[in-house]
Amino acid sequence: MSLYLKYRPQSFETIVGQQHVITTLKNAEEKGSISHAYLFSGPRGTGKTSTARILAKRIMVSGLETDKADIIAQTIDEGRMVDLIEIDAASNRGIDEIRDLREKIQFAPNQAKAKVYIIDEVHMLTKEAFNALLKTLEEPPEHAYFVLATTEVHKIPETIISRCQQFNFKRISNESISARLMEIASEEGVSAEADAIQLIAKQSNGGLRDAIGLFEQMAAGGKLELDYVIENLGLSGQMLVEAFYKALIEKKPNAALEVIETVNSKGQSLSQFTSEFISFLREQMLLGVSNNADVGATIDMIDIFGVAKQQIKEAIIPQLPLEVAVVKACGKATKTIAPVEAKKEKVIEVKQEKKVEEVAEVKEETPVSISEEINLESIKKNWKQLADQIETPFIRVSFMDGEPVKYQDNELTLSFKSSTLMEKVANPSNQSVVQKAFETVFSQKVTLKLEVKQIDLKPVTEVKVDKPSSVVDMAKEVFGN
Repeated sequence: MSLYLKYRPQSFETIVGQQHVITTLKNAEEKGSISHAYLFSGPRGTGKTSTARILAKRIMVSGLETDKADIIAQTIDEGRMVDLIEIDAASNRGIDEIRDLREKIQFAPNQAKAKVYIIDEVHMLTKEAFNALLKTLEEPPEHAYFVLATTEVHKIPETIISRCQQFNFKRISNESISARLMEIASEEGVSAEADAIQLIAKQSNGGLRDAIGLFEQMAAGGKLELDYVIENLGLSGQMLVEAFYKALIEKKPNAALEVIETVNSKGQSLSQFTSEFISFLREQMLLGVSNNADVGATIDMIDIFGVAKQQIKEAIIPQLPLEVAVVKACGKATKTIAPVEAKKEKVIEVKQEKKVEEVAEVKEETPVSISEEINLESIKKNWKQLADQIETPFIRVSFMDGEPVKYQDNELTLSFKSSTLMEKVANPSNQSVVQKAFETVFSQKVTLKLEVKQIDLKPVTEVKVDKPSSVVDMAKEVFGN
């Protein structure tokens, strides 16, 4: 049995991420006001059919003696209940099927208290079938209930919608999906890396069913590792995305083009890489907005690479739309094209000179470990130097949102204004980058304790303190004015 079927929810309490739906249905049940027709709409894999089955079970056993209710519930769970009729409208979409339903619905239930019809992908019904169904929804028998499910509610006639209680199922958050996958990993005895789980959750696009299927595929060997997931999904990884972004904001088209070539030569999907990069740009935009920074350049990049993403599938040379996007993003325009041989020689010379310059820069910028004792004051004084050791832009900006407030027994407490930025630093891989910066500057490891800053509504007396650079200043330094 596949994991999705094995861990399919059997009660309202096990439905993930749709609390607004479950709460309303429970309240209706308690008040005895269950409707005869419901319409569940929303993205695939978000729990529509599972919720419909659970609702059907509760309707069928309502008011029955415990023993009989348990037998009926078990029969429903095993898929043997004749009074629960599931119809796939994608393959039973004609008027004949609905007419057959109208004829049989008049008969009383065989085993349960009621008959429940679940019509999945109901938007696939023909116009004639919808008209036939409408008459049944208008005057259903007392013992009959309908639950219609669809991923494309805009295709449902208004006359049908008006006769149903509609519930919109939302995409499930990555956090909720990750938590559920960790539970399944524990149940199945799978050794799973948290980063690998989070990546699978992100790739599922809010669908728990797809996430569980992907988890089962990737954890077939009894363990789940980030590198394995990245390799098998054809993902380029965070490092390439960040390197690409850094090259663009520094106006270095050659470096950005090298990243594209790396992704392509590895056989990874250029379309997927572009999607990852656009997602990364979105995070940078939201980060900038939260810190009142100028996000105009980021929005321009989103527009440019959004167009490139649409063009990749139809391009004769798949990487060409991305290469053009790089030139646009860097504001470079080549007026002449040198012969191929000469161009190669020139690129080699430039790269050689660039390597010599980079070595010189590294020698000049390599910090010397400070000799003073590490304490709260020395950390504040060298805050800028610590930030300079963090090469990854988004980690650096997130780190600068924190304020050192306490240092005791080799533990540094950082207070953050933004919980989102704090979570970025709290990520184990990002936190190790920050700790490495402390080792470089102070030649000593520190343990980080992260907390969200409490807002004090009382007037604050101005105190002159040597304060780290603000996040906005840091963002300007990283991204440019």
